[in-house]
Amino acid sequence: MKVSVIDLGFNSVKMVNYNVNKDGSFKAYQNEGVKVRLGEGMDKTGYLGREPIERTIEALKLFRDVINFDSIKHVLPVATSAVRDAGNREHFLEQAYRKTGFQFKVLTGQEEAFYSYVGALESICVPTSLFFDLGGGSLELVYSENHSIKKIKSYPLGALRLSQMFGNRGTFSKKDYNKMIDHILDTLPYKKELSLSIDTTLVGVGGTLRALARYNQELVGYELDKIHNYRMDYQSVSSLSRRLARMDVEELADIKAVGSNRLDTIIPGSAIIASLMQALEFDKIVVSARGLREGIMSVFARDPKTYYNGSMNGEKARTFVAFACKQEMLPRYTFMLVKPLVAAGLMREKEKTILIHAINQMSDLPILTNLNNLFHIMMDDDNAFLTHREQLILSLSILYNKKEKAVDWLFSRYKSILEPQNMKSIRKIAACLALSAILERTRSEVKLAITDKKITIKITAARKSVMPALLASTLKNFEQAFDVAVSYHIMDRAGNGKSKIKVIV
Repeated sequence: MKVSVIDLGFNSVKMVNYNVNKDGSFKAYQNEGVKVRLGEGMDKTGYLGREPIERTIEALKLFRDVINFDSIKHVLPVATSAVRDAGNREHFLEQAYRKTGFQFKVLTGQEEAFYSYVGALESICVPTSLFFDLGGGSLELVYSENHSIKKIKSYPLGALRLSQMFGNRGTFSKKDYNKMIDHILDTLPYKKELSLSIDTTLVGVGGTLRALARYNQELVGYELDKIHNYRMDYQSVSSLSRRLARMDVEELADIKAVGSNRLDTIIPGSAIIASLMQALEFDKIVVSARGLREGIMSVFARDPKTYYNGSMNGEKARTFVAFACKQEMLPRYTFMLVKPLVAAGLMREKEKTILIHAINQMSDLPILTNLNNLFHIMMDDDNAFLTHREQLILSLSILYNKKEKAVDWLFSRYKSILEPQNMKSIRKIAACLALSAILERTRSEVKLAITDKKITIKITAARKSVMPALLASTLKNFEQAFDVAVSYHIMDRAGNGKSKIKVIV
């Protein structure tokens, strides 16, 4: 099934087309956006202007032709702050429907926040978070504890809105910039007002935040081309915000991460983010590359009635996110292997978590001989639990059993992100992946007896299902990875010992 989501905001209109699987999972295959500035001048008049409306209608006609050409039956058009706040919203909606056939759902501030929260937190999985969505016209905040939403707020602090209020074609005099900062801090809530838990993580979405993160990566020479789940500290955000504020239009345009598309919004947007971190005393921020459009797609794919009935609320948002973030379990026979390793301290809980995700990811990977392509496919996945470092460990663990030398090269390439001790984790996880494949395919039960630097493994399986030579080779790698001596005993289903081999390094 193909589904198109159209997101009409204060500054731009975007269309993302998705392939949706029967299990409700989905993946974008086309992403288009046009900077229409629908909200231009609205703060002064309260109405959508004639020219912004015409620009928007023309962009929507283009989207309509793309959708018709691709025979997409399910189209989900939503409008946010510009249309929501406009005095002539009904006039615009009627024109949009008459000229393009799109019947827009105008989201309330709360609905917009709920959908954005679902889209971001499903792919970040932080139970206690302050989530924000910074758009062109507004700033939405959602505070949740253990996935339960406690507070939701919306503020007229959009990046384009502030640019039009205080700036001049994207640049600011020192006096006007300071006025804008005072306005932001006066509008934002205080920390006590939100009653944030001490373990709250700040998670954000929005084009300005993504541009700020990419600029930060450019400056520090970050070796991984990935924004989702990227983390920045307050010092970096504040420094970048002040640095951008001192630049003129030409200097801003020369920044690859900013370009011409965000000249009007990057300075006020970065000021909002830095001020938010300052006001609420956050030391770090987590960047999500997913938000409103992914949230709408996720809700529609799993529960179309909620989308069409307009019944999205905090409880449903909590349910969607909690379900997506549910901890996956190890396969049955692999669990028998890994549980005693963790209990004995030979494997850390985080290594176990990475192993779980690696097993799940391997089942969806294409059969490729080009390991470089396979690596990038794995790294493009927006893993719900793992940091960039942990995702690198996962990908290299899968590749380790295919070509060890390729892993050595990749490890060296990303050494600024990885730690030297991470190579040991890669070897451990790779060894468990190889042994897991044998255990699950042969449905072999295992029991481990662990003493100091020695593991005895008893494997119970059908006598012909386990090939001793393959198992011996796999266990040799296993004992090298864990730095232990391994012996094993194969038993048939009746409990009779068939062979006993001592593996010696």
